[in-house]
Amino acid sequence: MRNHIIFFSGGKSSFSVADWVKTNYPEDNIVLYFTDTLWENFDLYRFIDEASDKLELPMLTHSAGLNPVELMFEKKLVFNSMIGDCSKVLKMRVAADFLKKGKRPAIEKWRNKKHLKDEGFTTDATLYFGIGFEEMHRQGPIKKNWQPFQVEMPAIDHFIDNNEVLKRYGIRQPVMYDLGFSHNNCNGRCVKAGQGHYKNLKQKMPDVFRQIMEQEHHLKMCVSAYRYITDTKVPEADRIPPHVQEIMLQELDDAYRDYFYGRADKPKLYIHPAAGAIYEYAKIKQYSFMKKSSEPYPIRELHYDDEREPKQIDMFDIGGCGCFSDPDMNAEVCAI
Repeated sequence: MRNHIIFFSGGKSSFSVADWVKTNYPEDNIVLYFTDTLWENFDLYRFIDEASDKLELPMLTHSAGLNPVELMFEKKLVFNSMIGDCSKVLKMRVAADFLKKGKRPAIEKWRNKKHLKDEGFTTDATLYFGIGFEEMHRQGPIKKNWQPFQVEMPAIDHFIDNNEVLKRYGIRQPVMYDLGFSHNNCNGRCVKAGQGHYKNLKQKMPDVFRQIMEQEHHLKMCVSAYRYITDTKVPEADRIPPHVQEIMLQELDDAYRDYFYGRADKPKLYIHPAAGAIYEYAKIKQYSFMKKSSEPYPIRELHYDDEREPKQIDMFDIGGCGCFSDPDMNAEVCAI
């Protein structure tokens, strides 16, 4: 009996791959493996639970216990199309630590474990990803990252009609597809998404758009303050002494922690430590998830541009993190 692990993202393709594996290896040990960012749309959980039930396959869920915005706060870094540690830390590292090292994360839960045929399901397992021919650029990095495991991507090698598979099982597709999103990840808030993606988010899910707009703004303020406090480029005479730095950094954390962890509607009042400094070192730097050309393009600007004087944006700029395909999965940044 062989072991098969399907990386189960909550998307239609990963469900179709799970069906393909079960159809072709009905007597083998098959596990659906979901790494939860804790930032997903409520309907994603309905979809994966229903899929596990109707496929009659066990589903293992792992999570680091942080969502992307909490991770950004802890690292004092605003992720964007060039830096996406949420995928590396919350998905890739969690999965790699478990499958390669046997290390279990902060959160673990099973669904339908009664269908598990053998507890040693990670031994010599074949890993499956719901990558289709339109994402073949991800095939090479994924296979390289997961050596020495054998990696298969049935949707590249075989024609699979996702909608036909869903219809056969009588499962409704995730609501994010109904709303025009290209994937079912992070409730439409992917920090590597583009202008077209966020424009759609504003139109279809205005409350979610407003919340992520506010969070991006407060992250920018928090990171700017942190960078100023610790900036070694400031001349010695104007630099904050180390013992004062420690106090200020603790106050900064206290001011924002409850907000980013969902325990407060707004951050506590925090006076930017650079407020009285020389302007050259006091100005707040621009950080944002999106890029417009090579410049940061904050979600607030997208919002205000719409309200004031609409500007042309790239509606074909959809973007996305491409989880598990980062070529530097085994680099030091992934081991934070």
